Amino acid sequence: MNKITLALVLGTGLTLSLVAPRAHAAPTSTNTTTTIQTLNTQDIAPDTFNSLFQQYNTAVLSPFRFDGSTSDSGLIESQVFQGTGKAQGLFAYAYQVAVNPVSDSGGEPVHVDSSSFKFNDTPMGTDLNNTGTTAHGYFVKNGQIGGLNLSGTQTPTALSWQPGQTTGFIRAQYVDPVTQTGPLNSGSNSATFVLISKQAPEDVKPSVNVGGAAATTTVPVAYSTSQGTISAIPVPEPATLLAWAGMAGAAGLVRRIRKNRPAVG
Repeated sequence: MNKITLALVLGTGLTLSLVAPRAHAAPTSTNTTTTIQTLNTQDIAPDTFNSLFQQYNTAVLSPFRFDGSTSDSGLIESQVFQGTGKAQGLFAYAYQVAVNPVSDSGGEPVHVDSSSFKFNDTPMGTDLNNTGTTAHGYFVKNGQIGGLNLSGTQTPTALSWQPGQTTGFIRAQYVDPVTQTGPLNSGSNSATFVLISKQAPEDVKPSVNVGGAAATTTVPVAYSTSQGTISAIPVPEPATLLAWAGMAGAAGLVRRIRKNRPAVG
């Protein structure tokens, strides 16, 4: 067997060994509600966002109150924007969390660990920053977009998407014990996080579940899309990537062998 044939056999064998196990590993469930995906995100400057989107509706400031607090504990702010120019045909859904400088009945300052709500369309992947890299969520830090003027700097440690049967769920998690990242503390505001969709907003605003040290006695609402497609966000399969890497490696080895092979006179 010559060296070129051997290289092709090795490359093909590596590819098949990486792909073959998947033929025996049938999925254990087809229920999409078990799929929770961390969205890939990018920061976007307020000026860049404002050049791509204009206000579609008015900002909604919806208060919430934790059990034991004698006044509102904070606000969920949301607004929808309509794309122009490069973003024509898109809608941007923007959200902020503001925590008021108040304490609970025991004198403990309130804080927010997370927020979650229904989102009726799978977040779109876009390249609003012209980086060549797609993002499914964007963060605006310390800058005003539209009527949302309380933007801070603390972004979620994870922004995730969970597709259900008829709708999906967005979660913004602020606490991360691994990195020792704390919650949104009393008197602080989150950075604005933004999701992109082709769907216009729904008339009925879904409630927002706010996580903190206690349950909420008043429930805030926020904008969501009208009904769109609910699915997991496609991601490349690791085995497929490795298989292509094996094929590329085999092709590279063939090229090197051909280059170094002495010419036949």
